[in-house]
Amino acid sequence: MINKRLYAKNKSEKDFVPAYFKLQKTLLHEIEAGHWEPGASIPPERLLAETHKVSIGTVKRAILNLVNDGYLYRVQGSGTFVAGTDLRRESLRYYRFLKNFNGYEASIKIQFLELKKIKGNDKINRFLKLSRNQGLYKLRRLFTISRRPIVYTISYLSPKMFLNLEECPPTRFERISIFNMLEQSYGYPTIFNQELFSAISADCEVANLLEIKEGTSILCLEMLAFTYKSKPYEYRIGYCLTDERKIFREW
Repeated sequence: MINKRLYAKNKSEKDFVPAYFKLQKTLLHEIEAGHWEPGASIPPERLLAETHKVSIGTVKRAILNLVNDGYLYRVQGSGTFVAGTDLRRESLRYYRFLKNFNGYEASIKIQFLELKKIKGNDKINRFLKLSRNQGLYKLRRLFTISRRPIVYTISYLSPKMFLNLEECPPTRFERISIFNMLEQSYGYPTIFNQELFSAISADCEVANLLEIKEGTSILCLEMLAFTYKSKPYEYRIGYCLTDERKIFREW
């Protein structure tokens, strides 16, 4: 015979979900549904507490969890904002060149070279968490300063995530960052990224595009960009000349 009291107790304990977690899921749904645009401030904690009929403590914990997960971003004295490309656009400009800390930032122009579909690559597909047989977009661009080539980049993206990307006019890849373009067109903001730096010798292709001798030492910058739920969406290799200017990072 089933002990109904014990069954009811176990069932209620199993089904119990903390209030902060329910609110966290609700806020996350609103973020991912685009209710709040990247860079927009969310309502004050007291208003959220009144709207969702929970305590301030519950709101604070839900928001803290979303901040820790990269969905929200706090600015002291200003409020809490939705994370994304627009909010952190300065930190997402990978190719910022200065001669020294007090120098001015050089103006960069982008030249679209090519966008095409290619077969999957074991290493790259693994980085992007794609199946081995899934194809890729390969995007090539050249960055210049005062008409001198300074960075050559190759980006790899998933055609399943970015349907019909090849239909975008080439000029769009030259006038707006990939981060902003993908966020505006497909709703995938950049939440965080990872980078690897190394010194390499330029091969024939890279040397020709950067107008240097084959075998010249250059900086290689590998990058993985992640969107919601720690999903990688772009793997990029950047070949950078740093003989006259240095790449600047500000964290």
